[in-house]
Amino acid sequence: MPRRKREDVIKHPEEPDLAPFMNLVIILIPMLLLSVVFLEVAVINVTMPIGGTATQDEDVEGDGPELDLTINVGMAGFWVQAYGEMQSPIDGCPSGGPTVCLEDDWSRSDVEAAFEDARRISLDDEEAGEEILRDALTAFRWRELYNLLAGFKAQEPEETTFKLGAHDDAPFALTVRTMDVARYQLEEDHYDDDVAFWTADPQWEDVEGEDARRPVNMFGDPAFTVMQ
Repeated sequence: MPRRKREDVIKHPEEPDLAPFMNLVIILIPMLLLSVVFLEVAVINVTMPIGGTATQDEDVEGDGPELDLTINVGMAGFWVQAYGEMQSPIDGCPSGGPTVCLEDDWSRSDVEAAFEDARRISLDDEEAGEEILRDALTAFRWRELYNLLAGFKAQEPEETTFKLGAHDDAPFALTVRTMDVARYQLEEDHYDDDVAFWTADPQWEDVEGEDARRPVNMFGDPAFTVMQ
């Protein structure tokens, strides 16, 4: 009996039909593109701290000690250091405390509890958590902080940088608000009323070589540092 050829015994598998799968992919691609949520990313301009430490004896163009402005944000207020020295508490703030303390009807424990509540509630209700956070931010004396910084700007008009440190538990919104207050020079260098401060517009200046204007930079170039 003659033997069958090997090619007749082995059956080669048929190639899969990919046409249905490709049709499905073509249909899904437009649907996926339509469902994509595009996010607008905001960028805050910051610089890294320059290596080395400045001392009070260092001169800038022989005009005196370097400003070396540092703002440390804590749960009790703002500790402000300038010209190599920690600034004394402003009027209305207790001695031995931060340079700019909290509002009279707030305490450090109140601020810590409010920030913690904002974090916890935001997990279930983001809008309610943000409302608590906004209320907690009113505990800080932003107007007095601006008045203090504007005074330094009057002494050092060419300086635009400062170092910013924050407490480990401080929410990011607290550091952002601090940078916002320090960023631009407003219409006045000193405000005695909160409403006038928050509704004030920045000063404007002409851009050299361009037909344009921009807000006057006060301390708009922050460098993050570790709170001491």
